[in-house]
Amino acid sequence: MSDMELVGVIQQIVQNTVQTMKMADKATGTVESVSPLRIKMDASMQSVPAAGLLLTDTVKERIVPVENCQGCTGADRCTGRVTIREGLKVGEKVLMVRVQGGNQYIVLSRIT
Repeated sequence: MSDMELVGVIQQIVQNTVQTMKMADKATGTVESVSPLRIKMDASMQSVPAAGLLLTDTVKERIVPVENCQGCTGADRCTGRVTIREGLKVGEKVLMVRVQGGNQYIVLSRIT
């Protein structure tokens, strides 16, 4: 086998490998359910279950406790909870990135 033939074979192997690998790619989806979490990809794909989703802080619910609200004094200590960010809701559109290999998606943010 000549050097040029060997180079051609190696190039073909590399091209085939790259084509079969699912590299990271952006995707959009719609929240189908929240408990358990399922996100439906475009019409041609099935839903992705919670096990295949990695949520960033921007789409996770965040509730913090608060104390001593303005106007509260002495024994009348105010306590409560404040919602900083709501969790995902059914029907919301989300922007995702497919993790290399295609088995998991990172949910980056909501799409408004």
